[in-house]
Amino acid sequence: MISAIECREAASAFKAEARIAGTAAKKVTLLTNIAHTLSGLANQLEMLDSHEHEHKQN
Repeated sequence: MISAIECREAASAFKAEARIAGTAAKKVTLLTNIAHTLSGLANQLEMLDSHEHEHKQN
């Protein structure tokens, strides 16, 4: 399974690619949207990890 850290690293890579001068506007939009999606997934994975950690302690 992909980790939150891997999601954040991938999001950063997509953001960096979107900032390359001369990239078509449509591609910038797609890359930026993918980066946002990966960041959201990272947040969800962190919340899931936290939830599972809390329930293991009980």
